Amino acid sequence: MDIMFFKRYWRPAVINFLILFVFILGYGRFGDVIVDSFREAYIPAQVIEGKILYKNIFTIYAPFSYLFNALLYKIFGVSLNVLYAAGLLTAMGIMNIVYLISNKFIDKNYTFAVLLFTIAGSILSPNVFNFFFPYSYGMTYGLLFVCLGIYFGLEKKYPPAYLMYSFAVCSKYEFVFLLPLLIYVSLPEWKKDWLKNLICFITPFIFVYMPLFIQGVGLENLFTSFKIVTAMSAAKTLHWFYSVTGLIFRWDLIPVYLFNIIKIAVPFLILNRFKSYWLFPLILVYLYYTVTPAILIFAFPLILGMFIARYRKLNYDEKFFIVASILISVKMFFALTLKAYGVYFIPFALISVYILTPPKYKENLFILTLMCSLILGMQNCSGLLKKRVNIKTERGSFYTTEFYGKSVKKLIEFADTVDKDDKILVYPECLAVNFMSDRDSDNKFYSLIPLYVETFGENIIMDRLYITKPEYIAVSNYDTSLYYYSKFGEDYAGRIMDYIKENYELVQTIGDEFKFDVFRIKHHHPFP
Repeated sequence: MDIMFFKRYWRPAVINFLILFVFILGYGRFGDVIVDSFREAYIPAQVIEGKILYKNIFTIYAPFSYLFNALLYKIFGVSLNVLYAAGLLTAMGIMNIVYLISNKFIDKNYTFAVLLFTIAGSILSPNVFNFFFPYSYGMTYGLLFVCLGIYFGLEKKYPPAYLMYSFAVCSKYEFVFLLPLLIYVSLPEWKKDWLKNLICFITPFIFVYMPLFIQGVGLENLFTSFKIVTAMSAAKTLHWFYSVTGLIFRWDLIPVYLFNIIKIAVPFLILNRFKSYWLFPLILVYLYYTVTPAILIFAFPLILGMFIARYRKLNYDEKFFIVASILISVKMFFALTLKAYGVYFIPFALISVYILTPPKYKENLFILTLMCSLILGMQNCSGLLKKRVNIKTERGSFYTTEFYGKSVKKLIEFADTVDKDDKILVYPECLAVNFMSDRDSDNKFYSLIPLYVETFGENIIMDRLYITKPEYIAVSNYDTSLYYYSKFGEDYAGRIMDYIKENYELVQTIGDEFKFDVFRIKHHHPFP
């Protein structure tokens, strides 16, 4: 009995152990001290202080994750450990559901390889796109709900599938693209379950949005938020961001696709031609020098092509899963990179590839998957270990690189010396300072990256500064060139910087290479 139990469950047991081990290994090192991650810590803390999403707090994201994390704060206290634990449990939930889904289509050993690659390339990721402390808990929570929705869809249990789908959309709006497929597959049983499906579809929206309406959020607030998101989506700086990160199609991506296909095809063809274990060390050395986060950049265009070519040979469930994988991956369809949104869709891509690969080639694919997992795991561990500077307050502990860490740590120490009621705005962004020191930022303009400055315009932002009169404004030399413009106050937001210099006085410069100029309001100087 014990032997049979071990044979059946050793793979998921190892996977869960590895996730826990990775969590401990990289504790506090996931995410980014400057970009995005601490928005996920700061906004829920503002919610439990009585601030209201879409009314008092600006956000372009769906509300579920902020409200849920605020509830966790309310129960367990405002701490990074609460978010880390939520990330750990969510990652485990996603991986275990993916395990169940994958076993419906491919061999358990192949499933194990898929999950191992996901741990090494995605969960172990040291940047903002990770599972434990991500740029958006809405993405990870939404991904968990999507996995559950797909699982229930495959089980033909459509009411819970609709329930999970709606929770996914309430977590991350982009999962909305899955709805047509869900409606299509549920049509044969629509007459029997239409009322249950409808109730399950509507309930999450009521559950998530009703607290907001009770707090005083009106339709005009949601409509205003929608208009801002629409304006933002048309911004040139956002187009630049999507362009340089490969999230929109560019003709110059085609050589990148071809180069990475060749890099992975070479060892694949060698394994197919020469059946010898003696080649493994040589292939591993080759992969060590060729595997990069862009190694699967071509995955979804390739999957679409293979899907069309092999469509007639696929069964109903395989077609459902592959189409679902493509639909939920629309945002990064043209570039599955392991330094961007692609980390969240790796298991869907790999399972689809295994489904579409002819049986005689799957063993070679299995070997390459394991080898690439080892290489990516080593690369990501190296990235995590570069974060050596520990920043610790009553609200938790995190690590970052020396380049940013020393300056951010000193700014947090400075924030601790000022009155707790004084607002400290850090531009272009760094909510880590506000969260860790328990000092408020501006809940409308807590970030002024080029995208936000372009979307709102400098006049509106300056009007806000004039009305709210924050006590301190810290301006860093952080490079924002992913959004085209590099330096706040130099090649963008120049008028805002002039306004700060006119109405604030420089009281301290923190840091050397990466630095903050800290300005304090001139109380004796009347504002214009």
